[in-house]
Amino acid sequence: MRKIYNSRHILVTILLLGSLFLFVLNGSTRFSFLSGSHGKAFAQLIQGDASVKKMKMERVLTLEKRQPIYMRGETLVQIGELEANQPVAIEGEDEAYYSIRFGKTIAFIPKGHGTVDSMKLLVSTHVDQLVAVKTVQRTDVYERADKHSKRFLQIEEGFRYPVIQETDDWYVIKMGERPGYIAKQSVVPDEGLPVLVYHHILPSELMTTTASTVSLESFEQQISYLADQSFKTLTAEQLYDYLEGRLIVPSRAVVITFDDGLLSSKEYAYPILKQYGFQAMQHIISSRTDRAQGTQLFDANGPLQFLTAAEMADMRDVFQYEAHTHELHALEETEAGNVGIALGLSKERIMEDLQKNKEHLPSAITIAYPFGHYDEAFLEAAKETGLLIGFTTNEGYADRRASNYEVCRYGITEKKSFAQFVQYVNGEMEWE
Repeated sequence: MRKIYNSRHILVTILLLGSLFLFVLNGSTRFSFLSGSHGKAFAQLIQGDASVKKMKMERVLTLEKRQPIYMRGETLVQIGELEANQPVAIEGEDEAYYSIRFGKTIAFIPKGHGTVDSMKLLVSTHVDQLVAVKTVQRTDVYERADKHSKRFLQIEEGFRYPVIQETDDWYVIKMGERPGYIAKQSVVPDEGLPVLVYHHILPSELMTTTASTVSLESFEQQISYLADQSFKTLTAEQLYDYLEGRLIVPSRAVVITFDDGLLSSKEYAYPILKQYGFQAMQHIISSRTDRAQGTQLFDANGPLQFLTAAEMADMRDVFQYEAHTHELHALEETEAGNVGIALGLSKERIMEDLQKNKEHLPSAITIAYPFGHYDEAFLEAAKETGLLIGFTTNEGYADRRASNYEVCRYGITEKKSFAQFVQYVNGEMEWE
């Protein structure tokens, strides 16, 4: 007897045959008619991930109970907790701690609560660090891209963590060579670090212009706000490590810079920064440091005064001294307007100047381009002179998406309101 097929039977048959055909042709095809966690698991199974492989690791730590994970700074700072029975590859050890890789950062787990053996691990071979995320609460990290999978570790609230991969719904971090998965809705993207730039500071009654100048009253209000909100100031080296994905920094972190090395920064900024335990960079025009000797009396009504070598030495507890050229900090008039005199010079000529600058500033790793003017020759000269970061006058945040030699800042003058300052340092300002 012939079988009679209705339209429903035919539709089911077509769907099944079509699915089998797609599976044979391409094992990485996702099946849209599969729904729920079973569908996702099946899709992941057939798709696979070339950057995740099972490999034998010689030294693998397995904890008997969950333990804190620390990052080394001035003190040990807790950045998370590793769950029990979640093996991770270790880099080394000392008397008290095992060291493991967290992205490109070395982190530490206390000894005495686990065993170390050789075993196979599902490890991530991915090395790129695309972006970072900020945690707004203690955040679960899963062993798979599935909230029903086991928790691998927890990371702390209030930090910026480097991310190695991203999907529609998940960020992927790497710890102890293993991938860990963070649900996107549990964190926020890291917009980048706020970098402030100051020049001249004067009490409001002594100000005759707002160009490149901020009042002492405004400066006090701004720095007091940073202290009240528990911001941490970063050094040049910490900024570089952050940009390279080697440092987990607090969400409330800021970089403070000064350009030109003006004496007013000693008179007014230094005591306030020291009071709050903050650090800042001073970008020095080295040809101007010998215009005076020893310690100067500050004259707010006279010509601009520049820090001497002796004054710089007295403030090393607050200021790091960075490059701002030796004698290329000047403008020349052209048909296109006033431009920095370094533009159009050869790489070799710029390097000669930067090397003189660094003779006065041997620990400098950053440069602030005079007036924010630079070209390809200047960038190459900075690189070959051994400088690691170039600061522009373009307004924005310092993040991994731009070159380390084109780092944005936010220029503070009396024209900027306190509300704008607060918006910027809290990562809420946007640019087109």
